[in-house]
This record gives sequence, structure tokens and C-alpha cells, in this order.
Amino acid sequence: MSQYVSIWALRALKGFSILAWLACAWGQLVAVPALSEAMAGLYPSQTPMRWPYVVMGALLLLCVEVAFVGVWRLLSLSGSGAVFTAKALPCVNLIIGCAAAATVLTAAVLGAFAATAPGDATMQAMDYWSVVTVLGVGAVAGVGFTLLMVVMRGLLRAATDQSDELGQVI
Repeated sequence: MSQYVSIWALRALKGFSILAWLACAWGQLVAVPALSEAMAGLYPSQTPMRWPYVVMGALLLLCVEVAFVGVWRLLSLSGSGAVFTAKALPCVNLIIGCAAAATVLTAAVLGAFAATAPGDATMQAMDYWSVVTVLGVGAVAGVGFTLLMVVMRGLLRAATDQSDELGQVI
């Protein structure tokens, strides 16, 4: 199996995974707190939500970071030719769990924002609907990605079963 997977592609993907992980860490430490502080400064209705937004944003990025652990393991299994084994299923389950948790966190931020922002006289309608739209699209995309990964897990399970069956025949 390993001869079908380009070592350069695997190394490139691992490199991009490291960059994405570092970007998430930067987001947790710098971007999320700064954005939350800016929202609290611009819109008085968001001041009490500053720290809940920081916590939810940091947890969302933590979900992405943990999911990259599963991706890294899958890339390693692909390089060794063992991706169609039972070892791959926990990695996919980890990714599914992280995607589901991130989706719930996105929906929680959407709900909190939708509940606290409409009464803010300083927030223009365009600002409100832009944030609601971005969070709504993020939540819908999260549901779609989670469902896609559930389907992919089923396909991986079927391929693993067939690979095991073929191994018994040979």
C-alpha cells in the first residue's frame, strides 16, 4: 500500500498540519482575546460576554488542535501502508468528536451573540447580521463536516473489513 502514497505529499501535509496547529495556538493566545476585547470595546452589550467568548473561542481552537493529532496519526498510518486497519478508526473518531464539539461551541457563540446583541443601540444592523451570518455558516459547515466524517468512517470501516477479509483469503 505504501508505494501508492507519495512520501512528499505526506511530508507536505504534515508540514501544513504543523503550520495550522501553530496558527491555532496563536489564535488562542492572541487573536481570540484581542477580538473579544475589541467587540467589548465597540459594543457595550458585548462587555459581559468578553470572557465567555474568549473561553469558547479558545476551546474551539483546541478542538481543531486535537483533531490535528488524529490527522497526523492518519498520515503516519498512510505512510506505513496501515491506513486500512483498525488503528485508523480511533483517529477518525477523534476527528468526529472534535468536529462535533467545535460545532456545538460555534452554535453556543451564535446563541449568546444573538441573545445579547440585538438590544445594543451602537451596533449597526449590518454588523449584527454579518456576525450572525458568519457564525451560522460556521455552525452549518460544522454539521456538514461532522456528517461527512461519519460517512468517511463508515467507508473506512468497510474498506478495513474488506482488507481483513482479503488478508485471510491470501
